[in-house]
Amino acid sequence: MKKTDSSPEVNNGKKEYGEKRFQETEQARPKKKKKSALIIVLISLAVFLLVAVGGFVTVYTVVLIPLDAVSSLSASDFSDSGMSLSWNKVERADGYHIYMCTNGGDDYDLYQTIEDPDVLTLKLSDLQQATQYSFYVTAYNRYVESENSAVLQNAYTLPEKAELVAVSSEEEGIIHIEWSKNERASGYVIEYRMTDKEYFDDNTIRIDDPETTSCDIGDLEPRESYTVRMYSFLAADKERKGAYSEEKTVEVYKKPIDPEIPVTDPNIDPTKPMIAFSFDDGPYGDAGERILDTLEKYGAKATFFMVGCYAESNESNLTRKVNLGMELGNHTWNHSHYGDDVTAEDIRKCSETIYDVTGKYPTAFRSPGGMTTDAILSECEEEGMPAYYWSIDTRDWETRDADKIYHEVMDHVQDGDIILMHEIYDSTADAVEKMVPELIEKGYQIVTCHDLMTAKTGEEPSAGVQYYHAR
Repeated sequence: MKKTDSSPEVNNGKKEYGEKRFQETEQARPKKKKKSALIIVLISLAVFLLVAVGGFVTVYTVVLIPLDAVSSLSASDFSDSGMSLSWNKVERADGYHIYMCTNGGDDYDLYQTIEDPDVLTLKLSDLQQATQYSFYVTAYNRYVESENSAVLQNAYTLPEKAELVAVSSEEEGIIHIEWSKNERASGYVIEYRMTDKEYFDDNTIRIDDPETTSCDIGDLEPRESYTVRMYSFLAADKERKGAYSEEKTVEVYKKPIDPEIPVTDPNIDPTKPMIAFSFDDGPYGDAGERILDTLEKYGAKATFFMVGCYAESNESNLTRKVNLGMELGNHTWNHSHYGDDVTAEDIRKCSETIYDVTGKYPTAFRSPGGMTTDAILSECEEEGMPAYYWSIDTRDWETRDADKIYHEVMDHVQDGDIILMHEIYDSTADAVEKMVPELIEKGYQIVTCHDLMTAKTGEEPSAGVQYYHAR
């Protein structure tokens, strides 16, 4: 009975043990699963934190370490339509932004982007002339743009190249100039020079009114050639000078010489023989006064071909010649040029000097050495003077001998002769004192070159024509 009773207990005991093991196993499994999940979660969290920290480091690098500001911004190579900008390189930049505003304002616009960090210059060529520009430049990369650099102000374009419209001379000693107006300029500067000379500061006219487009330059040498140029300027913090205009050249106007036509001496008898006395190279020394004394004593007349530089310093001699009715002649300014070397100025300067001293222009011309050219005759025509050669050359300049001078005239003289002598030699004055009364005794009238030609031909001698005699 006991045995039978104990069996079920054992079996039950076994059964109970197996159930417990099963239950323990079943309970242990979920605990393992929870631990694996936790590990996964921890690993995921670690990865997330690592990514987050790495991203934070990247963001920290971008945000907290900005690009350096652009430095050393400057402008150069100014023209009327542009300039060049330059600046220093910025590390870690991908490029640069250039900002611009005009006329001192503060409204900057992005002018241009440069996408190459190694490009550190920009040439601007589309700007307005005579205008103030301001700039600043920033560096940029894909994350940030640098702070503004110091603003470059007072970067001015130049005024446009000036344009001379007209350069003329219609009044004596004056040049009239006209040019195109530049509304953006502050004014204009005109420079002028004799064409064969250099420009210098004294020959400058400044005009501080941009509305003015013409001016006159006075006190110039008549018949001289002058060259003119000009430029516009902009008066800002310092003066900006535009490009020079093209040069223009003009000859300064000189009113034509209009000499009085001498009145033929009414005492001349055209039916009687006559000769013209002519004297060169004075007035110089006492010989000329002695010659005038003789002519005055016998009522004779003569033509005096004077050197301008001597006439300038001998006013009393010229005044006496005028009062005695002598003809004033031109023998160039200083007798230093001959033939082709004689210039219009050589002749005109002498004429002007005689006029300044006497109030009368010369009415006759003789070339130095008698070497007359077409250019000389052209100037004589311009000034209203006939030119005179000679038919008797006393060669008083060579012999300086009163007797030889006397015989050269007395042995060869004919009606209508023009006789060449010089008023600067005492030997000539001596010869004149001797021959004048004898020639008058022989029936000759001693007259000026003008009166000889007029009386013998019945016509006024022509300007620009050379006469040798009136035979």
